[in-house]
Amino acid sequence: MTDPMTRLRAADPARRADLGAVDQAAFAALREEITMTTTVDPAVPTTTVPGGPAPRRRRLGRRGAVALGLAAVLTGSGVAYAAVQAFRGSSGEGVTCVTEWDADAAEGLGVEAAGPWLTGDPYADCATLLAEQGLPPLDDPVAFEHDGQTVVAPAAEVPDGAERLEGAVAVDSAALELERSSKDLVDGGRSACRAPAEAVAWVRDELARLGLEGWTVTEHEPVQDALPCANVEVRTGEREVVVVPTAEDPVDVYLPDEIAPVVATLREEVADGCVSLDAARAVVDTALSGVADPFPTTSVPDESAACARVDLVVGGSVQATVHGPSDAG
Repeated sequence: MTDPMTRLRAADPARRADLGAVDQAAFAALREEITMTTTVDPAVPTTTVPGGPAPRRRRLGRRGAVALGLAAVLTGSGVAYAAVQAFRGSSGEGVTCVTEWDADAAEGLGVEAAGPWLTGDPYADCATLLAEQGLPPLDDPVAFEHDGQTVVAPAAEVPDGAERLEGAVAVDSAALELERSSKDLVDGGRSACRAPAEAVAWVRDELARLGLEGWTVTEHEPVQDALPCANVEVRTGEREVVVVPTAEDPVDVYLPDEIAPVVATLREEVADGCVSLDAARAVVDTALSGVADPFPTTSVPDESAACARVDLVVGGSVQATVHGPSDAG
């Protein structure tokens, strides 16, 4: 039997409410639970730790709850977009960087930098996020967990009772790519309406491609028969991918009109071609040049690949990640 929250998510009653004041892009952003956005320094390598510890189960935490509370009362798309930006990285799916720890920092306010995982290394990711803000790296940084969030602060600022994280990698890079691929509009989980069975097959192919073993793929029963499409939800902490049947094409929900030409270009020149990492990066940068306030593209070297691949995720911002070899073919 499908649990009540899964049924509610599949039924999606909010989309049947009178939300005309919030445009499609803002609605998609709010559905992302205020988790998306930020940049990465291409010089910081992606780190993979085969056989490493399983990522921790995540909780929404107070900051995520506040974000969702704000989202519930927003009426204008501009305000909605700003709220998404204000709470980036606050959902337990990213990292927060602070120089001083206090009650405001505990609520995600007044922090120096925050964003989603870039490499899975909280120290490297904070250094990149701080550099984005024109700030230096933290002195004597320590990564710890607080209220379901990963935080990096100077050692002297770590609050009593905080769970210090062991090791340098908090999230495996393959799991990060799976998360991005599941939301990708170019050729990933949100690029087309896949029937539930097709979505399950796609997920299994992705798990095999990324070498992710021991993951579970769960298909929830629909709230009504023969729903044509499916949403893919990655639960990293549980090492589970959930396929939820839905009546809506993910493209209609998550692809704003202004991003459609970008997606078309990336499909033609990257996904359907065979180009190097640098060439794909150039295509992405050019395609995004006309988009208002995109976040800089992430470049991840992958010499094991024959051709570059790109994930484009829209959810409060537009963020592209390119994986690929130095030479294609």
